[in-house]
Amino acid sequence: MQKSLGQIVVPSHSPAAIPIVAPSDGPNSPTPKPVSKPLKGINVPKRQCRNVIIHGFCKYEDKGCEFNHDGNKPPQEIPENKPKLRVQSPSTRPTTMVSTVSADSVNAPVFVPKFSLEAPLPPVSTTVESTPNEEIETEPLTSPEQEYNHPMPSLTREFSNFSLGNDSPTAQALPQTPSQMLNSMVMMQPEQTDQYYYMNSAVYQRQPLQYHLYSAPPTRMPKLAANQKTIQSFFMPDDLREQLTERNEKVLTIGSTHDQSLPQEVHIYHSLSLLDDTSSNGGKFFGHTSWVYKSVCSVDGRSYVLVRIADCRLANELAMSMVENWKRIRHCNVVAIRDAFSTSAFDDSSLVFVYDYHPCSETLQHTHLSSQTQTNFQRQSQIKASSSPHVPESTLWSYITQIASALKSIHALGLAARVMDPTKILVTGKNRIRLNCVCIADVLQFDGGQSLSRHQQEDLLAFGKIIVALACNSTHSIQNLSQSFEYISRFYSPDLKNTILYLLSKPMPTKTVDEVVSLIGPHILQEINGNHSYNDTLENELSRELENARLVRIMSKMAFINERPVFDMDPSWSETGDRYIIKLFRDYVFHQVDAKGTPVVDMVHAITCLNKLDAGVDEKIMLMSRDEQSCLVVSYKEVKNCIINSFNDLTSGRK
Repeated sequence: MQKSLGQIVVPSHSPAAIPIVAPSDGPNSPTPKPVSKPLKGINVPKRQCRNVIIHGFCKYEDKGCEFNHDGNKPPQEIPENKPKLRVQSPSTRPTTMVSTVSADSVNAPVFVPKFSLEAPLPPVSTTVESTPNEEIETEPLTSPEQEYNHPMPSLTREFSNFSLGNDSPTAQALPQTPSQMLNSMVMMQPEQTDQYYYMNSAVYQRQPLQYHLYSAPPTRMPKLAANQKTIQSFFMPDDLREQLTERNEKVLTIGSTHDQSLPQEVHIYHSLSLLDDTSSNGGKFFGHTSWVYKSVCSVDGRSYVLVRIADCRLANELAMSMVENWKRIRHCNVVAIRDAFSTSAFDDSSLVFVYDYHPCSETLQHTHLSSQTQTNFQRQSQIKASSSPHVPESTLWSYITQIASALKSIHALGLAARVMDPTKILVTGKNRIRLNCVCIADVLQFDGGQSLSRHQQEDLLAFGKIIVALACNSTHSIQNLSQSFEYISRFYSPDLKNTILYLLSKPMPTKTVDEVVSLIGPHILQEINGNHSYNDTLENELSRELENARLVRIMSKMAFINERPVFDMDPSWSETGDRYIIKLFRDYVFHQVDAKGTPVVDMVHAITCLNKLDAGVDEKIMLMSRDEQSCLVVSYKEVKNCIINSFNDLTSGRK
């Protein structure tokens, strides 16, 4: 068999079939060698001709080829319903097609997929461009019974069951050009949605926190000696560390209530996710449907909250000027507004207000006045057999002080909050509240500041209603003031009752927030003292965490020194001198085992030893070799000096 594959001459006037023509004589044309005929009388089964397997025909079939050619049918025997290879060429000159398939590919193993489609293959038309001047088209393949009697029809059918996209499987007889391959792939268009991402974003959970480092030790923990510590004693308070870590995760993650119908971008904000998932129909704000989203700004990369007022058209263009006035408010008890704009990204005329994002925050309504909170409080009261109020008086005075401080700053700039409602006040920390959704009412109900004094009086009246609801644990307590004040007089001090009476009194010109501040003056001083004490606690914890990377630095130095293959052309550098002591100390800290040979994984032991090493204390320890044939008694200070000297040798480049 010749290794040269020959040529196929395709005349332009034969659209029905491709005749097979013997190779032309030329300098490079192969000369067929005479093939000896098989001996007579010997019944030996003939092997299938490889030319038929590879090319579908054998040009030496009539010239003495001794192999089996049953699979090679002449082109003229093809029925009319067989698929035909039509060649369209603008020119009349014959086109030469040379196959590049190697004969060695016959020895390749047969590929059999693990699955196959049972449905019949649909008709598919494939166009292949071989040269710029010609175009080859193949008509659709039919059922397997109508295929050519090819030696490998099953392999062809198995390959035809594969598809690159979501369409029906297709059968391709000829290779495709790069442009056709790109067109055949189902690529996601820019206006389409990545269904895989949104369908599976809520399935794959984030890596859980190491709660064993943040949670408090168990209550039934054995009493430790004076020189022993727990793992929690090396970190900041458990609740604070866990709270800060949870806030960081909330900022970086997308909420589970992500809706595919949300736009990908709104102005300069993207990655929208619904925050207020209590109602599928949205909330109500001054008669308008509203939604709250978390988003990421493409300018600074920070997370913000978008409050969307749906189907809202402003009657006065000057209403948006109120946003600039509210941007001047920078108060610790007011959620700052950053921007406001109208958009049609939600398929309607929506008004969007942009606020700072405070992760893990809840409304005052959800924290103290929700049905679940009331049920938990009643259950705890029954267990403790006490009738103490749900909200302590110290917490109420803290809320009163913060709200009064925020209203004083707002009223001083000639504005009114108009959001004094438990559902519009956020609890962002322990006894830490902020007024939310400011400026929206001024834009939706713009009046040019004509009703400013009335709105400020309404702020004070709503302020009093909030305190009554918190003190009585019910939003309906304002409907029966006599019974509510009886309850307040029973469990709270007279100063709190007098403050509430002043806030609920009739509006008058002398009724201002400054008078409220004078009434709560002594409790303001108490709030200031509490804040200063809390700041001192945080500074103390910060001082402990200020150099929390020192252990990483000293472990990195040990890692640079230990097990170093060669240094200064000395393969045994890390096993001699000071380096040998460092190696034994590494085993003492991390490679200890118990009596049964089980590894001892004790974080307290490791952190304690590294802290003593970093401090360089004079405490003595005994280091033993792995073969237990030698031991050294050294101090942490001496080990630290060994690390410093060895690391200096590495950095200086000399022994």
